[in-house]
Amino acid sequence: MELRHLQYFKRVAEVEHLTKAANDLFISQSHLSHVITELENELGVKLFDRIGRGIQINPCGREFYNDVVKLFYEFDDAKKKAHEIFKRQSTQLTIVTNVSTYIPGLLKRNKQDSPSLNIQQYSARRRKIVRMLLDGDADFSVCCPLLTEAPELESVLLHMERGVIVYPTDHWLKDRKSVAFAELKDENFISVGVGYGTRDMQDVYFRQAGISVNSSVETTDTSSIYNFVKDGLGIAIAPKTMTKLNTDFHDQFVEIDEAPLATIGLTWRKDHYLSEAGKAFIETTKNFFDELSIYM
Repeated sequence: MELRHLQYFKRVAEVEHLTKAANDLFISQSHLSHVITELENELGVKLFDRIGRGIQINPCGREFYNDVVKLFYEFDDAKKKAHEIFKRQSTQLTIVTNVSTYIPGLLKRNKQDSPSLNIQQYSARRRKIVRMLLDGDADFSVCCPLLTEAPELESVLLHMERGVIVYPTDHWLKDRKSVAFAELKDENFISVGVGYGTRDMQDVYFRQAGISVNSSVETTDTSSIYNFVKDGLGIAIAPKTMTKLNTDFHDQFVEIDEAPLATIGLTWRKDHYLSEAGKAFIETTKNFFDELSIYM
């Protein structure tokens, strides 16, 4: 039994189709079928039931698949540990977020604390973030609301955030200290797409107020909403802490009367090997968000 044979089995188990699996693995179907037969003979059990011209994984195959997945996780972690020794001075982390407003300051702090750290950062919708973490395409996520839907993931609460309304110069809100959502029903809003933190926060507010939003612009970059508002395209919901740190809007926002607190969390895969750089990233990120609390 060779490692690649287990890889072949794993793909067949996932798609339950020899032709599709063979295409995915760039091998012939006959060779793949031969490998599966040899594997079953070596184990002394059938892993798949033949149904007509198709196959379906059986209970033995399902249990074997679960163990093979764990084996590959352990093998992956073993490789990472070896590379960790080799790359002590050049470490890379991949971060994905749906609240990019916070990321420049967060990455700046991490680079200050770990100068050799190389960070790749992506923005994505919530569902894609979960998939990237589970598939190993991202080491960490900073997400709002806190990720809790996947048991394979571990999340820690970083920050409780309250949304505020940011508005362009000379807007009627400039004379207000606070506003109710019902008063904003005719306003044009700058929004981000569904699955991004600011949008999810906004949708909760509007549902509670029983009104629908008028969107003039929708973007996937949460940090760009300030620029759109500055250009007079509408108003927007933005995180209070980041708004108070924004030189253009630190005194150009209004509180929302009924605004609940939103949760922002740091998430990673539970069985994922945490390098020293990863542990340092967790600690620095916690400290960064702790310091934001003074602006609430």
